[in-house]
Parts: sequence; C-alpha cells; structure tokens
Amino acid sequence: MTSANVRPCTLRPALKIAGATLASVAGIAGTALGLYAWNNITFAKRDRQTVTAAGFTEQTHSLPSGTIINYAEGPRNGPAVLLIHAQSSAWESYSPVLPKLARDFHVYAIDVVGHGSSDRTPGRYDIHAIGADVVAFMAEVIDEPVILSGHSSGGLIAAWVAADAPERVSAVLFEDPPFFSTEVNRMPQQFNFVDLARPAHEFLAQDAEGDFVSWYIEHNAWIQYFGGGKDHVVKFARNYRRKHPNRPLNFWFLPPSLNKTVGYMHEFDPRFADAFFTFEWQADFDQQKTLEAIQAPSILIHANWNISGEGILEGAMTDDDAARVCAALSNSRLERVDTGHGFHDADPQLFVDLMNELRTNRPR
Repeated sequence: MTSANVRPCTLRPALKIAGATLASVAGIAGTALGLYAWNNITFAKRDRQTVTAAGFTEQTHSLPSGTIINYAEGPRNGPAVLLIHAQSSAWESYSPVLPKLARDFHVYAIDVVGHGSSDRTPGRYDIHAIGADVVAFMAEVIDEPVILSGHSSGGLIAAWVAADAPERVSAVLFEDPPFFSTEVNRMPQQFNFVDLARPAHEFLAQDAEGDFVSWYIEHNAWIQYFGGGKDHVVKFARNYRRKHPNRPLNFWFLPPSLNKTVGYMHEFDPRFADAFFTFEWQADFDQQKTLEAIQAPSILIHANWNISGEGILEGAMTDDDAARVCAALSNSRLERVDTGHGFHDADPQLFVDLMNELRTNRPR
C-alpha cells in the first residue's frame, strides 16, 4: 500500500478528534462565562433572599422633623446594633454581615437621608442635621443603648452621634472613616472629592444629562482603570439606564465587588455629594473635639490606602490620621486590615467578630 493511500485513513480521525476537543473547550468556556454572568447579575437578589431568611424586615419611620427614615430590622436576639452605611450606598450593603449578626444581636440598618428609600432632604445635608435625625431614630425606634457602627462617612456620623448622645451609645465600630482627610483644607485631595463630590457638583450645574448614574459612570475617578475598555463601560451604562431607569445599574461582565459600587446609585441624591464639594456637609464639624468627647469603647478599622501620583489620597485615612484618631479617643484600639475600603464586604467574619468583641465593652 502506498503512502498516498494511507494518508486519508490517518488524517480523518485526527480531524474529528480535534473538532470534538475544540467543541468541548468552547462548551466549557461558554458555560463558565454563563455562570460568571449569572453570578454578577443575580448576587443582589440572592443576598436579599438570605437577609430575608435571617428574619429581617424593611420598614419606615417618620421623625418629628417630618423626615421619613427607611430601615431594616432583624430579630431580637441580643443587644441593639445600629449600622450606618457609606455615602452613595444603602442599608442593603450590609447584606454580607446581616445574617451572622442577627444570631447574637438585634440589628437595625438605616438608609441615611438622600439614600435608598429614605427621604431626600436638600438643605439639610450636613452632619449636624443628619446626626440629629439618627439620634431621634435611636430614641423613637430603638430606645436602648446601641453598639453603633458607621462605614466611611457613616463613621463620621457615628462619631457625631456618640459625642452628642453618649447615653444612647454603648460602643462604636468605626469602619474606615475619613477622619481629618475630609476637613476643608484636605478634602480636595481626597478620593471621594474627585470620584463623587466633583462629578455630582458638575452634574447639577448642567442640564444636558438628566440621569446621574450615567453621568457618574463617565465622570468618576475609577473609570480610567478600564483603559481602552472605558468607552464600552460608559456605553453599556447609558444603554442600560435608558432601558431600565428604575433599576440598579448592573454590569453582567463585572464582578459583584465592582457592581456594588454603583448598585445603589439610582436611589442616591447627588445633592448629598455636592454638599461635600461645597463643604456644607462638614461645616462647623470639629472632628478633633468630637472624637475627644466620645467616652464609649471603640475599635477603629483602618483599611489600605495610597497616595496617587497626582497627590490624591486613595483611601479614607493615612497612617498618621489613624494614629491621631486613636490618640483622641479615650478608650479605643486600632484594627489594621488588608482590604479595600469596603471591609465588611471583603471580610464579613472579622467584622462580626469585632462587633462581638465590642459586645463585652473591652477592646483588646
């Protein structure tokens, strides 16, 4: 038999095997992509279902000022805890920790005014008015001393509350709050200023774009990290918001950690962020004196930070800021964590462990 006669018999099976292998690889890749997209699209719904299964209900309360506060409340399984979320977020951002906290605490998580389903209160977006609303909520709804935790700007609010109403606060967990970096002389070099405050101010000064979410995606500080993919992200966001104006923005191609940064933006009042740009939010807020007035035991969580080439503080506090906070607090300790700003999302178990430590009122 000649080689010419043999060749067709040896090549055909190889081609079939190669074709089958490519088809299998393509199928596996398609399945993996589908699961990746499914996880990115459904994580918020699944988190909500887990929180509901843990016994949380969503409610509203009207304060004497007429302001309506939206909040979630868990079962009565221990001392009261009040969670105050970060700017442009909502109570649902605590979903990763709520089920475990509910086992040993009576948890309340509020939507700060201008966020979520709480009232918009332009003209009252300053820490004194917001802090007074939180104190009134504690008096009328919780009516017992609480372990207070505030994330980011929520930590500033928690400090105001702990100093102003010490009888209502048994302990405080400060989650990476921007102490001192949000003072007037430093705020323009803070990441929040260039990422959210300035875009909000510029949005309110124009009338060509009516959707703040779309505007924010194009003008925030982190969009640059997408490099050549920036235009695709912006275009996707605009198209999604036109089709779903009442739904949270969700990028099927981005993981939950990134989707969570914009997941509550559709219910956020940009005038809240603008108050940081104009310095109305922190007007007459003496952070040093406020911290010195806090008597409740506390833990200060300090996450990763960096100074960019442009001199922007990418994070909440420098090490010097954190040391200054601990020096001002009379009964506190520092917990340095190797996470980004969203600590309770990155390490929910440690967050719960720290809350349980505060339950004894003895920071280690």
